[in-house]
Amino acid sequence: MKDSKIVRMQKMLDAKEKRYYKIKALTEKFNSPVLSFMLNIPGEEKNFKEAVKFHRDYIEKIKKILQENSISILEEEYNNLRTGMEYIAAIDCNGKFVKKRMIDLEEKNFGGRLLDIDIYDKDFTQISRSSLGLSERRCIICGDVARTCIKEERHSIEELEEKVLEILKL
Repeated sequence: MKDSKIVRMQKMLDAKEKRYYKIKALTEKFNSPVLSFMLNIPGEEKNFKEAVKFHRDYIEKIKKILQENSISILEEEYNNLRTGMEYIAAIDCNGKFVKKRMIDLEEKNFGGRLLDIDIYDKDFTQISRSSLGLSERRCIICGDVARTCIKEERHSIEELEEKVLEILKL
């Protein structure tokens, strides 16, 4: 049975809150930045086979970037939840430096449009694209500012799901 929209939204908010406290605990434990990696997958089903594989493949790409930049992973956690896959890692580095590397990953790969990589600095502040002087993320359908399309519900869930599947199959 499919969950109602309200129940789904509550599950997403609960997962987000749990992730928030995990990230906060890791920043405090290690006094270092924390990387949080999810996928931007619309719709109720978040962890189907192609999405799980895509997420795991990008975890490896993230780890490769960290290794190439001599960034140590102090602690990491992977969860495949009904609300989506999450990868969280405390990392030994400069938060802004790694955020720039993750933005490069998002922008240099077509699949990067689905990546949701957040970096929280050692003081638990989230490092945003705008804090680095960069523009907001673009919509995968029309190229406008993604936040605007989401807020105005410009695209149907079916249209978004179709585009996501197209990207996942590349």
